[in-house]
Amino acid sequence: MIYPKFLKKNDCVGITALSSGCNDCLDELALSINNLSLDYQLIITNDVYGDCVVSASKEIRSKEFNKLLENDIKMLYIARGGDYLIETIPLLDYQKLKEKPIWVQGYSDPTSLLYLLTTKYDIASIYGINGKGYDSLELEEYQLNNLEINKGNLLIQKSFMDRNTKSLNGNFTSNGIIIGGCIDVLKDLCVSEYDYTADFLNRYKDKKIVWYFDNYALSSEELMKTLNKFKNNGWFKYSDTFIFGTVLFSNETNDLSYGDAIKKVLTDINYHIIIDANIGHVKPSFTIINGALVNVEFKDNNFVLKQSLMEDM
Repeated sequence: MIYPKFLKKNDCVGITALSSGCNDCLDELALSINNLSLDYQLIITNDVYGDCVVSASKEIRSKEFNKLLENDIKMLYIARGGDYLIETIPLLDYQKLKEKPIWVQGYSDPTSLLYLLTTKYDIASIYGINGKGYDSLELEEYQLNNLEINKGNLLIQKSFMDRNTKSLNGNFTSNGIIIGGCIDVLKDLCVSEYDYTADFLNRYKDKKIVWYFDNYALSSEELMKTLNKFKNNGWFKYSDTFIFGTVLFSNETNDLSYGDAIKKVLTDINYHIIIDANIGHVKPSFTIINGALVNVEFKDNNFVLKQSLMEDM
């Protein structure tokens, strides 16, 4: 696994909008830029100020991303989620990223790029905060944690007390290499031309795979069908630990709870399953390094995630 260099003060970082732009939330964007500018030099592409549905044409979005890579940037934040990043995937300059790996960070729609970078190109990526997401007058704990992790301080993350995180299998401790993202996006990547999951699993089959899933809006029935799709295509054959974030737009259909939907698919008695975790859309949330080694612990209603790099083990 290739881990890019972590950030140092005054490093150059980029913000670009491969999906939605920020023309409807310029105040939030300005706050975020101000907070990031305290430590870093910023290069912001024009499409960041584009339309909130899709920031620009796929050609312009891809060109601005690729042009950023010509600069000496150490991290690239995707400005926002959306629905259209997948259009740019064939047009991005992966050769430059292979020659000079940098951190790419975002959450939600950026999953398609992050997942491809880690599963195909073996470059670790960060499922964390989008470029416009440092939008507090005083940064909250989860935002500060993210900035520390971006600097290489891989602090231990513990459940925030804003929700009732549960284990479906009692207390446990497990280890593995972590991968995942927004499940609404992953369901469309599965068995597509951008699905390199099998390659990733084969590279790391000597380690257990820890999956995490951020559910934006899948109903409980859709979640069950999606997990079945993943399972039937071999995604889970080296896994025993699954972490599910809190659903942003909950829709438990036909009296099927999300927990029951998960249990219908992940039936092995030895599986470790956490639900309503601080993952993804519902803030506060953890920062997860795709491709990191993790120690996962659930004890007395507290979920603890410790991340490390492979060469540190």
